[in-house]
Amino acid sequence: MAVTSIRRMVMYTNNTRGSALVLVLVASVFLIILTAGAYQYFKMNANTQIWARDRIQAKLSAEAGVNLATHMLTAGAALPPDSNPGDILGTENSFYDLPGGMGSVYASVDPSNENDRVTSANAYMIRCLARVPGRTMDTYGMQCIVMPENLARFSVFMDNPTTNGYYTDGYRFDGPFYANGAVRVISPSASTENDPFFYSFNLTSGYYLSQGNTHRTTPSNGNLQMQPFNRLSMGPPFFDLNVDPIPFGANELNWQGVRSAAQTDGLYFASGTIADSSRLALKGDTLMIKATPASAVQKFYLGGLVNPVVWIENAQDECFFLRGSQLLGLNMPLTIGCRGDVYMSGELTYENTDLQDQANQQLLGIMTVNGDLIIADEKLVGDQSPWNPAPFHIDTKNGLNYYAVIVALEGNLVASNHRWPLGPQEFRLNGGYMVQEEGYTSSGYNGGSGFDIGVLFDPRLLYMHPPFFPTTANWITIMWAEVPDMTVNEVSSGGHPYY
Repeated sequence: MAVTSIRRMVMYTNNTRGSALVLVLVASVFLIILTAGAYQYFKMNANTQIWARDRIQAKLSAEAGVNLATHMLTAGAALPPDSNPGDILGTENSFYDLPGGMGSVYASVDPSNENDRVTSANAYMIRCLARVPGRTMDTYGMQCIVMPENLARFSVFMDNPTTNGYYTDGYRFDGPFYANGAVRVISPSASTENDPFFYSFNLTSGYYLSQGNTHRTTPSNGNLQMQPFNRLSMGPPFFDLNVDPIPFGANELNWQGVRSAAQTDGLYFASGTIADSSRLALKGDTLMIKATPASAVQKFYLGGLVNPVVWIENAQDECFFLRGSQLLGLNMPLTIGCRGDVYMSGELTYENTDLQDQANQQLLGIMTVNGDLIIADEKLVGDQSPWNPAPFHIDTKNGLNYYAVIVALEGNLVASNHRWPLGPQEFRLNGGYMVQEEGYTSSGYNGGSGFDIGVLFDPRLLYMHPPFFPTTANWITIMWAEVPDMTVNEVSSGGHPYY
């Protein structure tokens, strides 16, 4: 039994050695495979990192190129003479080298095809293709749209705001709210349901005022919770303090261009032609003027004007009353300018009140250089009956809708009597106002009298403006988009359209 057992042990040992050799060979094969796989993985990972690095650099270079081209454009670089794109940085065959080894870029400026229309903003698309040296020679494209800042883009603009009054429950501003300074915003109610509403709230000051002279830097304090709170609480650009000031006023803006447009191919009324305190009404494409209750109505057809601009050369201490016809709203683009006060004396609407309709060109601008914009009070002008029938009498006692962009370069928005009518009633401005400051339009925290102001922003004003409306010296970027697959030909000829 002992011999047999020894033989069996020897046989088992030999088999074990053979199996171990096979296992070593198999493990070696697997090791070689794993090593090759790891090598390929690390090689691919390294190539991916190099590609990602070059891609990121190309993207940053494209962004730098867009910013540089925008700076050159706003600094006065020559614009293309027509609607075709023009090179601003480099050429198709010779890219512009950025400093610091950031690569090279080719950028063009493409004017909007709508720039020749008097109601369209002067918009320009900058397209930029960046190329960086490296193993991949990667490229990346970006584009943006820039335009001179037009006054019409604000729902509210105040150059010299006062803190004597305040914005309180019931005030609503559906478009950008901007002030070169601080304003006062309060809410006397515990509920936030009717608190002041701001689409966006931008001040050049680092604060706004609440009750007393307390400086506030957030959209909520005490009873006040500016609406919509969730959006405003996100901060810039919706709630933004310490923003850059925007120049404003008769010495800053080219209001003379409006008057010149009326003098050349518009409707120009020389000094003394329109009597002080005349009543004006707009009906369709016609301006109607009545100087006194006993005067005949003068009618002026506006639809045939090359420049749809009316200028009334009155004195700073003179005025006129302006409203619309109840039968037919304004059905054309129009700007009315003057030097004195403008009284808003009743409803004024467009024939097409669908402000979401991009084909709707009905847009009114009203501008006074030295006067105020005043919500008329029929009680202050005596008996209305001599001015009947409509549309020359004043009718504001039940509030009013006013479709227009209204501007007072050196004056204010104010009510003739902020203690009447009872209510208060609402002055619903479908457009926006740009003034030195807002004077008293209503009184009282709750109830009270006068007019609460509600601005329903016209979304067309983001890309349109009333004819020949003045622009500021600032340029703004209204669109920014990444186009990674942009080509050289698209930069030179404009392959990616405006959004």
